[in-house]
Amino acid sequence: MTQNEIKTYFDYHNSNMKYLKIGYEEIRNQIKLFYKSTDKNGNLIYDFEDIDFRKIDIRKKEQSFNRILSGIQVSWAEESLKRLLYEKDLLNDNQRNYILKKPLIEKWLETFKIVFCIAYDLMPANDEFCIQVDIRRERNNLGNELVEQYLLLRKIISENLTPNFAIRNKVQHGEWNFAFEAPISEVFSQNLTDKIKKENIVTTTSRYLIVNSIYNMIVDLGRFKSNSFALDSITTPFEYFYEKYVKKINFEIEKIKHCDLEKFIEDIVQKEIRGIEYRNRM
Repeated sequence: MTQNEIKTYFDYHNSNMKYLKIGYEEIRNQIKLFYKSTDKNGNLIYDFEDIDFRKIDIRKKEQSFNRILSGIQVSWAEESLKRLLYEKDLLNDNQRNYILKKPLIEKWLETFKIVFCIAYDLMPANDEFCIQVDIRRERNNLGNELVEQYLLLRKIISENLTPNFAIRNKVQHGEWNFAFEAPISEVFSQNLTDKIKKENIVTTTSRYLIVNSIYNMIVDLGRFKSNSFALDSITTPFEYFYEKYVKKINFEIEKIKHCDLEKFIEDIVQKEIRGIEYRNRM
């Protein structure tokens, strides 16, 4: 592809991402509005007892919109990867096509590995896909710290990005409350069902932020060299910002692991109650 063609494809995927972001933000806002819903007397429905039919009904709506939000977030993550492949001066045509032909769950890992190999001159002359390269064996060349950084980020991608594609597939195929084993949804899966039901506005927001951080780290890794980095001439943006990004990612991972949706909702409800009380006093 010519540079103009690469830019055009980048712009196409960037446009897709903008539309997905609009959908993501609109659905997210709608979910938050559910928490502020009132009955005909102005009472907050989420402040009712859990057995109240009005609260049961609106929680079903909330859960349905959470499934939509989860689907949009993973679609946004997938389109982020496609845009990444057309970032300027990141990959050549052969590498891009090699990654595009990989299964979806492998694309992020393959992209990260190839970009890392390019950045640190690890690519063998006859292997532009870095198939023969084992980063673990490059400690003498790169040092322990950089190898450990690579392995940690690879683990983060494996555990926090790629599993979501399976969840998205279930959601997109309509398995919103009970999920079934791939590929033909013949056998019920309690494991997948539990994973889908754990996805909500809190976890999905954290996943969105994790994808964005990893995207930026890979761009930093591939597009900039140490001698052109204004903040620190002896390091690269990837190395310089690594701890900052990983700290942010780990913060979001912990929010996913220990998600407290009820507290998130309660904070919104109590804030709305205070607002109602204040307006009633005016």
